[in-house]
Amino acid sequence: MVLIGKSKFDGNRRVSIIKELADLMDLIDGDHVEYHIEDGEVIVRKLTTKYAGGFDIEGEEIKKRLSDYEESLCGESPEEFADPDEAYKFAKEQYAKDKAARQLLKKEMEKK
Repeated sequence: MVLIGKSKFDGNRRVSIIKELADLMDLIDGDHVEYHIEDGEVIVRKLTTKYAGGFDIEGEEIKKRLSDYEESLCGESPEEFADPDEAYKFAKEQYAKDKAARQLLKKEMEKK
């Protein structure tokens, strides 16, 4: 799994799709995306046409573009920690801080 960008959830309960992903999925105004859950992960796919025999030619093209893009990005993020246990411990500490801050923010937003 490779990080390609981030989006922000807005007050209208929407998340925008970053330009790189929209381009890779060949999205245009009016296209639909579908959401799936698989192995605890959310998957976003462009809703594509299934042709006679169940063939999804556009879906196959998109999958190939995404795979090629993912492959081109592999290895770009340097390891912060040589020891995986040390990295996990640090990540857990950061998560606890972030979670506490998020809960405070959520309480403040509920007051409004």
